[in-house]
Amino acid sequence: MRPCLRVRVRYLVRMRELRRALRVCPPPDAPVRVDVMGSGFLEVLFARDISVGGVGVFVPHDFVGCNTDNDVELIITIGSARPFKTRGRIRHRSHSETAHFYGIEFLDLRPEQRALIEDYVSSCSRRGRELP
Repeated sequence: MRPCLRVRVRYLVRMRELRRALRVCPPPDAPVRVDVMGSGFLEVLFARDISVGGVGVFVPHDFVGCNTDNDVELIITIGSARPFKTRGRIRHRSHSETAHFYGIEFLDLRPEQRALIEDYVSSCSRRGRELP
């Protein structure tokens, strides 16, 4: 195995160990809408990935004044289920020339919200949408 590939494999294994929850990529026919409300901004986005621990979103521009560890309000809509409101904390932030990526940790999911996400993640996982 090439050294760079070996490093990548070790990185992916380590990331999998660090993650506490199974993460999936929503399929095009079952997107997850994420409304993010923070200090001075409101964005309507679609999840890049989701787990019971949090959600990842791409933003075409940066959230002005939004930094790692900032709390945000979220409205999550999974398929045809009733949207629910929860809080989140920005835990990860990265960017490229065309988009910014944010990882948002859920802070206070109620049991029924957690169950809805678990069911969705399980369904996506059976369809092969699991992420490392």
